[in-house]
Amino acid sequence: MLIASQLSPLALANNPVTSEALTFTVYLDGYVWVNHELEINQTFPSINATLLGETRDEIIIVDEQNLPVDYKITSDEAFINSLGASQIKISYFTPDLTSKTGKYWTLKTEVSTNTTVKLPEDSSIISLNNVPEFIESSNGQVTLVMPPGNIEISYIPEHGLYNQSQNIETWQLIAITSFPTIASLAFVIWFVRRKKTPSQPKEHVDEVDVDKLFEKEKHLRPEEAQVIRFLAEKHGTAFEAELYEKLNLPRTTTWRLLKRLEKMEIVNIKKSRRQNIVSVRKKYMKS
Repeated sequence: MLIASQLSPLALANNPVTSEALTFTVYLDGYVWVNHELEINQTFPSINATLLGETRDEIIIVDEQNLPVDYKITSDEAFINSLGASQIKISYFTPDLTSKTGKYWTLKTEVSTNTTVKLPEDSSIISLNNVPEFIESSNGQVTLVMPPGNIEISYIPEHGLYNQSQNIETWQLIAITSFPTIASLAFVIWFVRRKKTPSQPKEHVDEVDVDKLFEKEKHLRPEEAQVIRFLAEKHGTAFEAELYEKLNLPRTTTWRLLKRLEKMEIVNIKKSRRQNIVSVRKKYMKS
């Protein structure tokens, strides 16, 4: 398989970082949302952080109050003015951590800290190069915590679409790629499949319960309420580009607004064919 390999995000300088947390959220089209949170010494004026991938979209760098900080990007680093900040959060999309061969996808990188990996919904794990420290399957999504070192996870998205004969190929691939730790890794994969329930057909829900949403979320800003009303007009889902046009705000401002709504658990943001799709969460859709 042709697989991209990158170095772990590491705070460089003279160790101004006291702790860090790294999360990869993998999307169906292979894009990965990288979220790197650094707890830092407030007395250091700046830090350098290594960035993953050669291509990075929608870079956001903020402090513990979600306020933007000054930074400069070089080829593979971010030079961040961090004086007075106790936490720095770096987030961006990159397509360079995954590769695809046939129906198989592989996420491959190298990290120096425990890393949380969230695979696309309804994915089936084929092989792992190491035993995860934690694994959970909830609502059709597999979440793993991988130890420091090389990470290599092969998977098939939307595994329910594949038949039993293809599952035989899957287990053959496990035997080939994971032989050194076959017993442990086979158990992990069996555990995930045992925990996952068959996907149920999703009901077609196309109307936002605006009254319920506004009743519960009484402190929305005017521009946030405008987003909700527009999504309601679009039956709950719209491209981010449509929201740019509707709000007539800078792209960065709109993106931060949408991330606030996502953090408030009002909307979901997903990457699809290089465009963000914004949708109202199911709890605010009429059944």
